[in-house]
Amino acid sequence: MNRHEYFKKRLKELGVLDKDSDYNGSIGKWVRQLSSVFSKQGHSGTSAEITIDLFNQLMSEWKSPKQKA
Repeated sequence: MNRHEYFKKRLKELGVLDKDSDYNGSIGKWVRQLSSVFSKQGHSGTSAEITIDLFNQLMSEWKSPKQKA
């Protein structure tokens, strides 16, 4: 099972693709789209880790920007 298939299976199991989930299942759809793009980029184990870590760092900074002096 590739990453995209795994994500699709888990999202279904978690119920986030269901019409009665948050945002009418759109959250699951959006995560599947992110997974699809990520899969097409052809990452190795190391580049996948670095990419995920950097993405998470940037998203965290964007969500909670530090106050600039």
